[in-house]
This record gives sequence, structure tokens and C-alpha cells, in this order.
Amino acid sequence: MDWARLEIIVPIFLIIIYTLYYRKFRFYLISEKAQPNVIRHKLARGTPPPSYPNGWYRLCRSAELKIGQVEEIKFAGRHIAYYRGTDKVVYAVAAYCPHMGANLGIGGQVKFNSCIECPFHGWAFDGKSGLCVNSEKLDPKIVSTYCYNNIQNMDPNKKGEYLQKVQEGEIKIKTYLIRELRGMVYIWLHCLEAKPWYEPVSEQSDHLQLRGESVNYVNCHIQEIPENGADARHFDYIHSSVNDYIPTWIVSFKWTMKSLPANDPDFYKKMEHSKEKVRKYQKNLFDQYLSNKDLRQYMNVLCLDAYLVFFNKWKFNVIWATGFQMGPATVALYVLSDVFEALYKQAIQPVERFNLKVFHTLYTTSSLPYWVSAYILGGELRQVIADVSLWNNKIFTDKVAYNLKGDADPLLLRWRQWYAQFYEGSREFEKSLDALEW
Repeated sequence: MDWARLEIIVPIFLIIIYTLYYRKFRFYLISEKAQPNVIRHKLARGTPPPSYPNGWYRLCRSAELKIGQVEEIKFAGRHIAYYRGTDKVVYAVAAYCPHMGANLGIGGQVKFNSCIECPFHGWAFDGKSGLCVNSEKLDPKIVSTYCYNNIQNMDPNKKGEYLQKVQEGEIKIKTYLIRELRGMVYIWLHCLEAKPWYEPVSEQSDHLQLRGESVNYVNCHIQEIPENGADARHFDYIHSSVNDYIPTWIVSFKWTMKSLPANDPDFYKKMEHSKEKVRKYQKNLFDQYLSNKDLRQYMNVLCLDAYLVFFNKWKFNVIWATGFQMGPATVALYVLSDVFEALYKQAIQPVERFNLKVFHTLYTTSSLPYWVSAYILGGELRQVIADVSLWNNKIFTDKVAYNLKGDADPLLLRWRQWYAQFYEGSREFEKSLDALEW
């Protein structure tokens, strides 16, 4: 045997194998395909709240938007073009050009550092001010604005004109507030155009490494998904199975949970954990998030302990989870175990009514092997899919029968009271969309 040749071939073979492994598992993406014929219009949905609550929403991961890249998205009843300027800043504007209605996000290009150029006639709009500009100096373009006198009946005005002049001067399009934190881009959406009530949290997670993401398409009301985090009892029925192959009578999950709005005056006392290790870990998280005083009113916190139970007899604590629901569509769930630490970021993007895109982004201890983090993400996704099968086929119960003598339903009642604050102006906004969508 030619040992010299073997000494060359084996290392090369191992390098190739590791390279393939690294490329597949370093950032593990599990993306469900969007179904073209969804059931959102075929299923009665009860009497739900408005579809687009107010708050900060995930727009994209920072790595998904390169310098000069332009994207378009339908988001919470809005059509939005977003891009990263040559100044490295992310901007978002209303998608349609006021000149001739072209979509700036489809074929548009970055120009003048912070501007987006319309692909139809080259009009450029500044992502900071929304102004239509002529050059790098951002000097405004002066235009004449005309509109139909009566577009419904196509009647002329007294002068016999079908289009009449309504304005002369500068023109601008709507811009959206953007925040970029810890590799994530957020956008502020409010139905009454109010300024942000709070700022998104930049969590202290430098010791955790981005490992993967799952993407699901869900057909339900947006509130159903974050409400899941306050539903203690459903864990016993939906999330008791460890996997598809081991019967629950052999081994199963059991859960205990607390849930509380962050502005509760006795928050620390009510959420204190009995185990010292977990108590210290959670207190560090509480101090970090509750230091944002503006956020407290808009944050709900949950603490979840998971146990493995063998033969319905022997119980072993395996993970402790601490979750922060911030606003209507963002959750940071910290998971602690004796082996590793992880952070899940849940983000919901409402595409349109009862049609949602749900992300779970995973960060883990950097020492954890890549295949293990991929397995953890897959296990988490399995639990999500169990929920999705219910979400896709349920109605929103607006008249709810609660069992207030138990320990679970009071949490759900308190959570709905808390979440209702995000709907200011949402119904009127949705009605205005009905007049435009056809």
C-alpha cells in the first residue's frame, strides 16, 4: 500500500467532509414552502380583533440585506420597499411611486447613498425624509400634482377638466422607522402613525452564536400565536410527546409555567424561582429587560420548566425557559439546561389577514456541535408544527368561558387584557384597506 499517497488522500477527504458538514449545519435553515391555495378565506374565523396590531416587527436578518440590495414585502396590509443604502443604513418606504405607481421594491436601485430610484422613470426618494430629490445634495424635485375630479363617475369639473391640479411643490412618500440591533432589522408599524412607545431590546447575548432559523406559514389570527405562550394547560396535551417514535407512557414532557405582565408591582416576588441556579439566571435577565422602563407596559414575561417523565413515575428537570413577549409580535425565549444555553427569537410577520409568516431564530452556546444545534432547532420546529395544525383550523373565540378556579385560565384572561392595548386605530386602518384591496 502506498502510505504516502494515503496520508495525502485521507486529510483531503476529511477536509471535504467537514466543509460539507460546516456549510449545511453552521446555519441550519428549515423553511416551509408557502401554500398558494391557503384556507384563510374558506374557514369561518369567529369574531377576531383587527388583524394588524401596533408595534415593532421583524423585517429581516441583517445578513439578508447587503449594501445596495433592494427588496419588497407585503406586510400588515402595507406594501413596503426596503433597502440598505451605500451608507450601510437600512431604509423602508411606501412601495409605490407617486409619479406613475411603479413598485420601487421591484427593480428599484439605491442612489445618492440613502435614496431609492424608481425603475420606471428614475425618480429618486430619500429614505430619511421621503422627499423626491434631484441629486446627491438631496435638493427637492418640484412637481405639479393632479387628481381626477371624480374618478368613480369620471365627471369633469366646471372647466371641463377630468384631471385638476391640487398641489405645486415638493413631494414625498411615506417612510418607516427602522432599528437594527444584534443582527436583526425591526420596523415600527402603527395604524395611527404614532411614534414608538418603546424601543426594541438589544439583548446581552454575545456568548451565544447564531445557529439556524425555521420559517412557517400559518393561517390564523395573529394574536393566537403569542397567546400560546400564556396557555399553560395546552402544553400537557399538545407538547407532551418527546418524538414520534417513543410512546408517551414510556417517556413524556411535563411542564410548569408562570406568566405575568412586566409592570406588575410584585413582579420579582411572584416570578422568583425555587432553584438558586435558575433564580440567579432569571434575575439577570429580568434586570436587563425591566431596566427598559418604557417597555414594561408592553412586555409580558413567562417562566417555563420542562421535565422528562419516565413511565409516568420518575421525573427529571431538563430545561428552564424564560420568555419575554415584547409588543404584539416579538418573543425572546432563553433556554437554560445543565448542558447548554440557547436563545430563540420568535417573530411574526402578518402578510395579510389570517396569513402569517412565523420565524424562530436559534442562538446557542458556541461550543455546541453544529449538528446538535440543528437537532435542537428541528425538535423545536416539531413542537411548532403541532401548534400550527391547531391554529390553521380554529376560530378566534371572542366570548371566552374561563375556569377561574384553576391555575391556567386566569393566566389567559390576564394575557388577553394585556395584549388588547396594541389595537389602537387598527379597525379603522383595516376598513381603509377594504376600500383598496380587490
